[in-house]
Amino acid sequence: MRKRYEMLREAAEIRRDETFKPYRARKVRGRPHPDPVIESIALSSVTVPDVATKISLPMDIVEEGKLSDLQLEAVVYAKQQHAGFYPSGERKGFLLGDGAGVGKGRSISGIIYDNWLNGRKKAIWLSVSNDLRHDSLRDLNDIGADMIKVHPLHKFKYGHKLTDKENGRVQEGVIFGTYASLIGERHQAGATTKRAAQATRLHQLVTWCGRNFDGCIVFDECHKAKNLYQANGKPSKTGTTVLELQRQLKQARIVYASATGASEPKHMSYMSRLGLWGAGTGFKSSEQFVDALTKAGVGAMELVAMDMKRRGVYLARQLSFEGCEFELEEVPLDGFFMTLYDAAAELWRDAKEYFSQAANLLGDDFKMPGMWQQFWGAHQRFFKYLTMAAKVNKACQIARKAVRENQCVVIGLQSTGEQRTNEEMDRIMESGEEINEMVSSCKGVFRRLLDTHFPVSDRDKLAELGINFDLPDSPDERQSSGFHDKKPRYMTAFGESDDEDPNSTDKEKQDTKKRKEAIEQCAHLKRTLWEKLLKIKNLPGNALDELMDGLGGPDLVSEMTGRKNRQIITDQGKLTPSLLRRRF
Repeated sequence: MRKRYEMLREAAEIRRDETFKPYRARKVRGRPHPDPVIESIALSSVTVPDVATKISLPMDIVEEGKLSDLQLEAVVYAKQQHAGFYPSGERKGFLLGDGAGVGKGRSISGIIYDNWLNGRKKAIWLSVSNDLRHDSLRDLNDIGADMIKVHPLHKFKYGHKLTDKENGRVQEGVIFGTYASLIGERHQAGATTKRAAQATRLHQLVTWCGRNFDGCIVFDECHKAKNLYQANGKPSKTGTTVLELQRQLKQARIVYASATGASEPKHMSYMSRLGLWGAGTGFKSSEQFVDALTKAGVGAMELVAMDMKRRGVYLARQLSFEGCEFELEEVPLDGFFMTLYDAAAELWRDAKEYFSQAANLLGDDFKMPGMWQQFWGAHQRFFKYLTMAAKVNKACQIARKAVRENQCVVIGLQSTGEQRTNEEMDRIMESGEEINEMVSSCKGVFRRLLDTHFPVSDRDKLAELGINFDLPDSPDERQSSGFHDKKPRYMTAFGESDDEDPNSTDKEKQDTKKRKEAIEQCAHLKRTLWEKLLKIKNLPGNALDELMDGLGGPDLVSEMTGRKNRQIITDQGKLTPSLLRRRF
């Protein structure tokens, strides 16, 4: 193990020397960033342009280091870029590609504050989660901009201006929203086209800003708008709306912010303010730009990044890992987990076979596009949760040993498993079952796959045919009478009848019988699969909850996730609904 570790460290050292260079803010003065920062060797080969603008931020921000020199550099070059226009009349934009730890939030807050001090007291800040609004408030407060209010977009009422009484008469400040809220709209029965267009978030924002708006619009984590152009030719609604917001507000000062904003040329199509295509460039449209760079490969993307940095359009720094060490710990599987894994593999082998059989049984009557995509996605999630659970005990051992040695421990997980755990918990609590074990995320993934994507014809016809397609909670609940507990009833001139529809032809009767038999077989396959899962004992619970329990519970472990619920085992070794649903 030690030899392997030394080899990996040497290889990483070679790659680091060849790939990255230390980064310093050469043309902006301020307090140094608290941690060493690097940039790619390609970007380090070009320098940013000279500073030709002056920011309006108070001197205490610089002197007290509320913004480091790297963060000030981003504010300066964003402002310098925003001072120019393209031949199309659109204001130039800026792309901030800093990685975690460099402080994109602080830089964005500095840009908004500088605009505020210059009289531009309206701004829009879009990100991926409403929870990040609290981070934006913190960043603004930390630099002394606590006078700037941050209003949540999702709280405003549709169909009213943001300045109306119904929405609190918001005249200034930052409107903080998510990309999901940006594309939001309210459908009104009988509404005219014009009125329907006014019941959208996009219309609310454009109306609030005004057509001559020259304030700041921040697309934080902007890679969420990357699917503007897709292989099937259908653009994503998010990408389209982001582009439309920029088109309607041509004077707006646009800031794109993402550490992964330009991994592929097609993902830059919504970045219309970077001067990569249009009049005065080598490409007439974004489609031509994407096509040319896609054919040219990764090298062309590096050239684009270098050109943007040279023009002052782009900065991309990241924390250095110099001085960091790592070890690989192998987690040997015991006999119990190997048996569990084998049983899970057999379950998914049968699931693939049963899904195929059900789809073939229904034939043309089966209309569920993307079934296999959903199947393999659930397959990956299931085994992700399973393999994460296999590492919990080892992670607890390593953590306890580190704490005894007076070290700090931070544990990262690929997923909290919150959604699947909550779905299972809601179902269990509604059924009134006794809770005596951790809820399994693996079980939740499999149940959702069967409930939502197992092949079935028109679900509205199942009740008519008298077929029960629900899943039992245990093998004992399967009724001996089969899957069609009641006969379909038909309306006649004399009322309801249990006989076959007298108006149907022999062929229609035969088709209905075959269709019913096929669906009955599908129901049987579905229930058989579920019973196979229920027979697998000791499926692991939510890995995060198991990890916290193994380290002493929430009183000894601080959790920094977006979860709203957790599972807690009491001193008596039981789980109660009140503890399970405790907010934090």
